[in-house]
Amino acid sequence: MMSEDSVSVPLIAVAVILVGMLLSGPVGGVDLVPERPSLDEGTASVTVIEPTADSIRVTEGRFGTNVSYVRIPDLVIDVTSVEGQPRVLYQVTVPDLNIRKQNDKLVQSNGRLRVPISDHAVVKEGALDGVRARLVVRVQSYSGETVVMNRTVAVQRG
Repeated sequence: MMSEDSVSVPLIAVAVILVGMLLSGPVGGVDLVPERPSLDEGTASVTVIEPTADSIRVTEGRFGTNVSYVRIPDLVIDVTSVEGQPRVLYQVTVPDLNIRKQNDKLVQSNGRLRVPISDHAVVKEGALDGVRARLVVRVQSYSGETVVMNRTVAVQRG
């Protein structure tokens, strides 16, 4: 047989949990979890510092491997007039080498920001004459995007 005390403890526990859920939910008016800032909402002014070169380098692999590396330069920007939390998106595409890489960073304050993209290994092929890469930098938010840089550069051995 159960005593009154053994029945009332689980009932009290259930009641406390239910009251807590009601108070912390959207209906109760008390939010126990602080609101996170919305990601990717806002604007910023961006000035591209690097890359400035007119080409992307392809270098030989080490130790006699049959691999070359497309050396993708980091994006370095100066950020001003930050409102909200937009992101900067850096994209590099080299269609002739089947390369499409990108990286993004959330912009939270004014200052210098680096957005790296890792190098890309490719099997050694013939000459790179006419091979071009497209570098694109965008500032994005939920409300839109601004293209800061969109240029084509040569891909060269060296």
